Amino acid sequence: MVRRTASRFTAALCLSAVLPLALAACSATPNAKIEEAGGDAAANMGSAEPAQSPASNNPAGRVVQFEAVRDLDTTNGVVGVRTENALLIGSIDDIANGKAEEHPLDASCGDVSASDGSFAVACDGAVNVFGQAAQTISTDLPVTSATVVSSGEVLAASDTERKVWVFKDGELSDTIDVARETDQLQAVALDGQDDAVVRISSFDTTIQDIDWQGSRQGGTLRVGLGVGKVAAGEHGLVLAADSTGNQIHVYTTDDIIRLQQSAPVPEGPWDVAWDSSQRLAWVSSLAENTATGYDISQGVPIEKKSFATVANAQSIISLDDGTVVLASATGDGIQIVAPDEQIN
Repeated sequence: MVRRTASRFTAALCLSAVLPLALAACSATPNAKIEEAGGDAAANMGSAEPAQSPASNNPAGRVVQFEAVRDLDTTNGVVGVRTENALLIGSIDDIANGKAEEHPLDASCGDVSASDGSFAVACDGAVNVFGQAAQTISTDLPVTSATVVSSGEVLAASDTERKVWVFKDGELSDTIDVARETDQLQAVALDGQDDAVVRISSFDTTIQDIDWQGSRQGGTLRVGLGVGKVAAGEHGLVLAADSTGNQIHVYTTDDIIRLQQSAPVPEGPWDVAWDSSQRLAWVSSLAENTATGYDISQGVPIEKKSFATVANAQSIISLDDGTVVLASATGDGIQIVAPDEQIN
């Protein structure tokens, strides 16, 4: 199916009809707040780094001993754990019990992007896809991030070139110019349309949608003062952590990308996750070793749950039953927190 497009002027508007998630209203625009703030925060915009955590203090749930984790992702109930030298794939029990499939990766390979049953990792000279659409695409392009859309195409991007490449059946089929180099690339499921795809630039803290079916770049929006990680939800939902500005941002991508909501969160947010079971947007805040879940159905994010995390929990995902999983980037373990262990 062909994805709908709209006038670029529409990107500046905040619309009230916003998909089945009932994202009913836009909060005060973060860009306006940034301009008013000025000072050191504005001067240090972009190129965010994760905050350093204090030692953990009684983290919730169960903590499994594990090596340092670079990234976590999940799709169709399967979890992918990106360590320095491998991608581990399996159920959360497989991961915890050391029974996951292990796929060796060079340390230079990028982080993992999961969608529609597949996990994509870009390496020097190849895009590796594991899971449902398993394949290896060899290329001489400088790919550093990749994602798989539900129709099977693989999109890849680079942190050194302002391009997004589209591969179909293992062959390069299109090259799209984009606004800047890319640090993250993520497919986003839509209802009755081709998947949306968004890219992130850490340098200028922006998010941009890609009209990959139309072979053109989409609109670009600022993500606060310093974007950390982004995550896709359902119905075109995208969440983003503003690490420097200490906010969570909520976007929709059904026609073009639009900012719908934002709210302050505990200091040092780095990763986000959508909990489809409890209808919560989760954010992991490193400076306070805290995970917080927000109800976004009322037009403004409202805190509903919060719990203590392991130190340096730079990755967070939510499983189909509402269990939240976090992973430490410094070897403090993988934390598994069931819904009844998430303090209200």
